[in-house]
Amino acid sequence: MLKKCLTIAAALVVFVAFTTTSRALEINSPVGAKHVIWLGFDGFGAHYVNWDELPNMKKMKENGAWTLHMRSVLPSSSAINWETQLVGAPSESHGYRTWGSKEPDIPPIFVGENGRFPDIFHVIKQTYPDAKTSCVYSWLGIGFLYDKAAVDVDRPVEGDPAVFEQGKALIADKPTFSFIYFGDPDRTGHSIGWGTPEYQNTLKAMDDYIGKLLEEIEKAGIADDTVVLFSADHGGSEKGHGDGRLDHMEVPFLIYGKGVKAGEITDTVVHYDLAATIAWVLGAKQPQAWRGLPVKSAFDAQ
Repeated sequence: MLKKCLTIAAALVVFVAFTTTSRALEINSPVGAKHVIWLGFDGFGAHYVNWDELPNMKKMKENGAWTLHMRSVLPSSSAINWETQLVGAPSESHGYRTWGSKEPDIPPIFVGENGRFPDIFHVIKQTYPDAKTSCVYSWLGIGFLYDKAAVDVDRPVEGDPAVFEQGKALIADKPTFSFIYFGDPDRTGHSIGWGTPEYQNTLKAMDDYIGKLLEEIEKAGIADDTVVLFSADHGGSEKGHGDGRLDHMEVPFLIYGKGVKAGEITDTVVHYDLAATIAWVLGAKQPQAWRGLPVKSAFDAQ
């Protein structure tokens, strides 16, 4: 009798463990997506895109939605525009105003219960507390721009090769949302110059990372329910950026994967539309303080 009871108890433990670990997070996505991977490239200017030299971006373009006219806010520099993309609102609202801001330069127009202007990580966690969120980046300035309490895996690393390796690991974990940031286009632009042969070679290297990360999404078995977004913070000219000129302000924006309708995006798109698009894809509620609009025209479901 005792042996039979122990056998039943062991079976119950296995059953409970199985049902606990196998229970999938229910995502209320209008396009059926369960995962969003955002690939961010610092200093990747739209004016320097040669599709024939960038086969993996070209693949995303031909099979997804795209524009070369996503526009930054001013000044067209890094912290202010990554923050703008992360929080769905312009600098006048979130308060980051300079290249390397580590905190708002002016008080945010609104702060939530966590004492910050709401970012996409926080919004996803509010909607789905069990969502897996992650971020890897090679510029430490990224780490000051969002609520780290809402990020399960936060990995600052040294150099873009390390970003790539860690990005593969994050994808293998099948995250609900992951932000993978590369910084070499900006570094090459500042050291050698935007549009130089060295800069164009850096874009080719970034394209190679894109292709390999798309392969990792396939290997992880999540390609059929993942949306991948590509964006940058600014472009540049000579060895600088920050001005109100289009080669500084316009960046590529691509959306690829589940539910995406192939073709050029003809709607106007600005940086604060990115967080709104991610929130909409994952069925997360957009805060009233946000000003971005989801790019619904890029999807079959609207």
